[in-house]
Amino acid sequence: MKAVVLAAGEGARMGPFTASEPKVMIPVGNRPILEHVVRALVDEGVHEMVLVVGYRRERIMSYFQEGKEFGARIEYAVQNKQLGTAHSLLGARGKLQGAFLVVNGSNLIDRQAISDLVAGGPAPSVLIAESETPSSYGVVLLSGDRVARIVEKPREPVGNLINTGAYALDDSVFEIIEGLEKQGRHDLPSAIEALSLTRPVKAIRTNGVWADALYPWDLLRLNAEVLKGVHEVKAGTIEKGVTIRGKVSLGDGTVLRAGTYIQGPVAIGEGCEIGPQAVILAASSLGDNVHLGPFSLVDDSILMDDVDVGPGCTLQDSVVGMGAKLRAAVVAARGKASAQIEGEWHEVESVGGLIGEDAEIGSGTVVEPGAIVGARARVGANARLRGTIPNGGTVV
Repeated sequence: MKAVVLAAGEGARMGPFTASEPKVMIPVGNRPILEHVVRALVDEGVHEMVLVVGYRRERIMSYFQEGKEFGARIEYAVQNKQLGTAHSLLGARGKLQGAFLVVNGSNLIDRQAISDLVAGGPAPSVLIAESETPSSYGVVLLSGDRVARIVEKPREPVGNLINTGAYALDDSVFEIIEGLEKQGRHDLPSAIEALSLTRPVKAIRTNGVWADALYPWDLLRLNAEVLKGVHEVKAGTIEKGVTIRGKVSLGDGTVLRAGTYIQGPVAIGEGCEIGPQAVILAASSLGDNVHLGPFSLVDDSILMDDVDVGPGCTLQDSVVGMGAKLRAAVVAARGKASAQIEGEWHEVESVGGLIGEDAEIGSGTVVEPGAIVGARARVGANARLRGTIPNGGTVV
């Protein structure tokens, strides 16, 4: 059985983290979200894949190539205009025959969830999960174990079982997709609902991991989930006086300076320099070539590749994009926040700073909880940041 992996979208709600990367390539646990999806499929014995790509597709294609390094055989289909998920699937039609799986490349999914979907038997079926925020998704209404309706982002509560965007289908769905396209409807949930009027569509609950990152702070939840499975590796150089507790993965060429304290699960990439006297606490990942200065704290945070953090900084529940530079004593502490994404306000229980790629933040700056610093933004010393600094913005 082949799997179609939808990976064409930009992920605009991810703000400063998709300026040069598609959403599927944002790292959690030091690997792109899409890599976790590909490896989960391979682990479940699904090796044949069609990746539907679009926005910044060269980033995906150069990383995965033909899939050999990941134990997969990967073909590509290009969606030049991102009209919707059904339109995306239609682009892969010429590479499919009979039954196939469909998964979203920006949703974390594990082997168990894929196994549950495959075990549902002959297509068609949709993987569903319980959600505490069903109004952000398509809510699936059931008739027994069959799909009766899919209500997209309901304003009033209608249930808490949501469509995960993972399906087992066959090529009969394409006729339905083409009919809906003539009506200007390009989304897969509409196609599944229309399909359910012609034949039964199973709703399969999963006991596995499924998690979506709709907004930048959601990346922290995905990162923590991935790090539950981190393997203990101690490469590089560990100086005397370093304390490591729990599972920690250290990449080649990384140096932990004296007095540094790490509480796992933590993943640290290759070529990093940490400390001296730095502290890294659980559920944190640091990419390759990260510099973390002395007396700095990283707690439940993501630092992507090539991040440079000066001495005496504090980062809690924060996401820092690749190539960002934080000078001395920058503070991004966790707290409750009201954050605005694409004109919509969100109440976030706990978040720090969300700092885009190649941003530079001056010494002594305080990044208020939920503040979003755009890619390539420049912030002077001793500033206090709140709200959103646009990509390329300047704060003196």
